[in-house]
Amino acid sequence: MASTNKKEIKSKGKLYGIGIGPGDPELLTIKGYNILKKADVIYAPRARIKSVSFAAEIIKKYVFKDKIKTIIFPMSRDRKTLEEFWRKAALKVYRDLCQGKTVGFVTIGDPLTYSTYIYLLRHLRRIDKDVDIHTVPGVSAVNAIASVFSVPLAEADERLAVIPLPRRIADLKQVLKQFDTVVLLKIGKDLNRLVNFLKKEKFDGKFYFAKRLGRPEQYIIDNLFKLDNSKKNLGYMSIIVLRRKK
Repeated sequence: MASTNKKEIKSKGKLYGIGIGPGDPELLTIKGYNILKKADVIYAPRARIKSVSFAAEIIKKYVFKDKIKTIIFPMSRDRKTLEEFWRKAALKVYRDLCQGKTVGFVTIGDPLTYSTYIYLLRHLRRIDKDVDIHTVPGVSAVNAIASVFSVPLAEADERLAVIPLPRRIADLKQVLKQFDTVVLLKIGKDLNRLVNFLKKEKFDGKFYFAKRLGRPEQYIIDNLFKLDNSKKNLGYMSIIVLRRKK
């Protein structure tokens, strides 16, 4: 892919990064909805060429299908590979901006919380530091899981931690000591290891688990010992709240 020469072309369009919530289309904000309606093109991330874009599925009831394009953001830990995909994505979006288009980029949850949008933003600013960018916040899975169970995340002087599941799960022991509530993201294939760790440590606090929040296939449970972790890919698109016993 040829690079765009920013000395010859300057962006005249606007980019809107739009948080569309954790999965329920009705959690899209009014502001986000209005921007999607006026956008000339909307980009949605997906993990692989043949995979479905979860974000695109959420917004398809609100906009014409031909407005939506997908960009691959692979699930890889190889930084070099990721940087190349992020760079190509930014160039693709920038070309539309240089044509004066209003571009939307939708992301699950909130755009600035563990989101692919963050990397797109970074690379766009490397291409053109003056690119016109507007970010619209969205309901995060952290807020959504608390609402599903009607459980407070923090009150009074309590301490709250929102973290990806540590690669070294034993590190979680110290986190649980320091915080009253711990929200775990990016669980994936390590769900079984996490469950075994909590059982071994005799965790006696409150446990809340949710997968694909807001979707018809949503699975929620508030009992660690009844969690059916034999289900295939149960950890993917899941979130857990661990709350210290009062």
